[in-house]
Amino acid sequence: MRAITNVFRAREMPVFLALVLVVAIAGIANPAFLSAAGAIDILLGVAIVAILAVGQTFVIVMRHIDLSVGSLIGFTSFLIGDLYAQGYGLWGGLAAALGVGLIVGAANGFLVAYLKLPSLVVTLGALYIVRGVFNDYAFGRTITAAMVPPEVAWIGLNRLGGIPYLFLIGLALVIVSGLVMRRVKAARDLYAIGSNPAAAELAGIPVARRVFGAFVLNGAITGLAGAVMLGRFNAANANSGLALELIVIAACVVGGVTIAGGSGSVWGAFLGAILLQAITRTIGALGIPQFWQQAFNGGLIILAIAFDKYLNSRVKTTTIMGSQND
Repeated sequence: MRAITNVFRAREMPVFLALVLVVAIAGIANPAFLSAAGAIDILLGVAIVAILAVGQTFVIVMRHIDLSVGSLIGFTSFLIGDLYAQGYGLWGGLAAALGVGLIVGAANGFLVAYLKLPSLVVTLGALYIVRGVFNDYAFGRTITAAMVPPEVAWIGLNRLGGIPYLFLIGLALVIVSGLVMRRVKAARDLYAIGSNPAAAELAGIPVARRVFGAFVLNGAITGLAGAVMLGRFNAANANSGLALELIVIAACVVGGVTIAGGSGSVWGAFLGAILLQAITRTIGALGIPQFWQQAFNGGLIILAIAFDKYLNSRVKTTTIMGSQND
């Protein structure tokens, strides 16, 4: 009984219930939404955002943010296809993508962790720097289907038991990351840093090293995710990944990853990614103009932050009343 109660008290439960409601409304309005093709469309749309949301969760739980992921995944997606076309093969492209991701992540991490610069400003600068380098490298070129590594194209086009491989890759990353954040001390330290950086420092947690490591990990995940984006669209150009960072952050916040740090999970971010994708498809199923999608997403972010503040105030009130009773 207690286990069931804990499930309903989980921060992710409101997101799950909202997802069920959205799917039900869309299914009633347009039965095709609940078809196998409709479900696959949602899963494919979720894959990229879910993967990026995992790395972003590691950063947000520390009270930081990374706005460079959209530019970075677009660049590495293009880079993998371009290097394959030049004869470097799949592994050469993946190595280059990982290297670029690590460099950008390390640069962001160093400036934030050791020079104490605001992550919002640092990663906003990185967004423009990477996009500028990307545009210069692409120079108006486009990666076509013939330039995509066959292995990447195969993963992007095929399924296992009806479920797209791209979604399964994202799900596997979520499962592994969820276990890491729950059981590995270094990952648990990120929550302590997000709750109170000064107290975490006094408790002996190497705050700067943890912050630096989280940004590097996020960069590595984003760099390799370029292959997932390339497999998803079977093409890439200088606009690939444009503004994707906003959708990723929205998925995290809507999924219960507190922007103020200290709480949230990759599972919540994963559900947030599914919810946003379901809303996008629901808007289409209901015949609502697509430009309303951003308005809905913005409203969800505000509601998520308001709900989180409400929960925090309830916890503080309960704690104070409990101490007074003692």
